[in-house]
Amino acid sequence: MHHRGKRKAASNHEKSHGDAAGRRDGPQGRPPDAAGDAPPSNTASHGYREGKQEYRLLRVGVDSLYLSYYGDLLPDVDSELAQRKYYAQSVYPDEKAQAQWVIGDHVFEISDRGQQRFSFILQDNSYRICLRSGQGGKLPLAYVQVSSELLAHKLLEAVADELGQIIGELGETDGIPVVSRIDLYADFQTDADIGAISREAWVTQASGIDTYSRGGKFTGWVFGAGAAFSARLYDKTLEIEKSHKTYFHELWKRSGWDGSSTVWRLEFQFRRELLTRFRIATYRQLREKLGGLWLSAVNSWLRLTVPDPKDSNRARWPLHPIWEYLGEIRWRLDDEPLTRFYTPARVPSLERLYRMHMALLTSYMAVKGLRLYGEGSIRLMEDARAWHEEWCFERLDTGFDDWLHQKLSLKARQFNTRKNVRTVRHDATTPDKVEKNASDYYKNSRGE
Repeated sequence: MHHRGKRKAASNHEKSHGDAAGRRDGPQGRPPDAAGDAPPSNTASHGYREGKQEYRLLRVGVDSLYLSYYGDLLPDVDSELAQRKYYAQSVYPDEKAQAQWVIGDHVFEISDRGQQRFSFILQDNSYRICLRSGQGGKLPLAYVQVSSELLAHKLLEAVADELGQIIGELGETDGIPVVSRIDLYADFQTDADIGAISREAWVTQASGIDTYSRGGKFTGWVFGAGAAFSARLYDKTLEIEKSHKTYFHELWKRSGWDGSSTVWRLEFQFRRELLTRFRIATYRQLREKLGGLWLSAVNSWLRLTVPDPKDSNRARWPLHPIWEYLGEIRWRLDDEPLTRFYTPARVPSLERLYRMHMALLTSYMAVKGLRLYGEGSIRLMEDARAWHEEWCFERLDTGFDDWLHQKLSLKARQFNTRKNVRTVRHDATTPDKVEKNASDYYKNSRGE
């Protein structure tokens, strides 16, 4: 894990940064130093105390990764995706449930709409793949967002390999992914009062600085929102209450988190137009320069200082201890712990389903005046089925079992848990295809 060597004396540290302070502040709007080849520092310890303030680094990683692939869709895939997108737009559940695409362990949901100039969208818990229809053109064949949860489970190299295989089944491409965006983060704990930091303490090239709060509680800072390069420093524990990315809890605990203390995240977002200035275009070039990106961000583009009212030159203001610590993080991802369990399915947590069930059951039992769990469960199932059987017959002119099958198929598509499409394999490299007679059956049954 992270180097645990002794921390440099404060006087030596300030001296090493003092001469460079004036060079950190470039002209407003200028991106970080594009000489992103500097090796990452190895001096940041996992935890240390600076005076009365204590810091602990819990994790560094990649939170978001967007890759583009150039090439063309295979003609058969293009026409098949168009058919299944048509199914996605159908008002009939049995047709809508077939809007899927299966590759390996991934049961992608096909969206009923595209995005900008991309005709098709395939999505599960691992990837959101936007695909271009037709041949030629300057637009990428595929624009892919890799999920944060997958990046917490697999090494970057393994993610790139799997994604390359997926795209290779959809189209003809050179297999070299172009990096369109990457977000780097560091999760840490501190007993310093981040909410008490003044705006003037931030020395940045960002055009805007925004603060956020929830229920009167400070939640974080945002720098340069919407720009090619931006940053956030925010309360990640509070954000997880909304995003439900609780898999980070497991990772933090393995690095010493007590399960309740506030965890802060510093996150930098680099878009393609900025990455090219670091001479980063492909994924291979990115791998070697993650540390350089981080150092350029904390040393050039954004700094947290201790304001000195006696010095009007903000470039000479000393770094805040938090920033000293974050600036010394070493960037090596192959020894970071990974989540043990992962599924490409987008399923709600069982805990959430259990809570929903119990809320429904207790409400039903209160209405019916029941007190015993067993009796309440049986009565609820019987009454719910009787109501739905009557509703299906009177409103839908269908049987309960058929309606239930349709609902389960739609949920399977939504959650990426089951393959609904009846398929026939033509050869080892061609994606699964819908049987023609099945397609004709659905059209004839609807009078088309």
